[in-house]
Amino acid sequence: MRSNHEAEPSVGAAHEATATNKATAIAVHTQAIPGNHAQALAALVAADFHNHDPAPGSSGGLEGLVATMHWFSDAFSDQHVEVLHAVAEGDLVALHVAFSARHTGYFRGLAPTGRHFTVREMHMLRFVDGREAEHWAVRDDAWLVRELSEHPVVPTSAVLAATQPGAAVGTAVPVAV
Repeated sequence: MRSNHEAEPSVGAAHEATATNKATAIAVHTQAIPGNHAQALAALVAADFHNHDPAPGSSGGLEGLVATMHWFSDAFSDQHVEVLHAVAEGDLVALHVAFSARHTGYFRGLAPTGRHFTVREMHMLRFVDGREAEHWAVRDDAWLVRELSEHPVVPTSAVLAATQPGAAVGTAVPVAV
């Protein structure tokens, strides 16, 4: 409870802080992380950041977030995050995004397929002093692994060899869609 001598924060200042939090959340998730910019990420995330849904084997702190960002950069090229919805209220920001990339490095033991994919994600973020302090996420990583491994990319030469006269009858050649 505030005493009579303490000023209530103005509605305008609260609205400005909420808008700043929303802009920061969008910058973290569309620029810093997919761009593999550790210094920018450190400037936008609180030192005591806590990720409630870290990648398997990763800590829930800032170091774990940076390590996950580097891991994704090694596994996926041409990363792009499109914000489908962004809602902010007070110190909370919710993002609904579409993450797109090309699978060009190892991901959870899966060799690079060269496949392009898009997966939707939900992120809930809490801010303290204009920095992302907590993160919760809903991602379908199991779908992503299935999507990447279901239709392996086959070199054109293998497809041509399997369709030439004399090729074994009934030989299935998986083709990327």
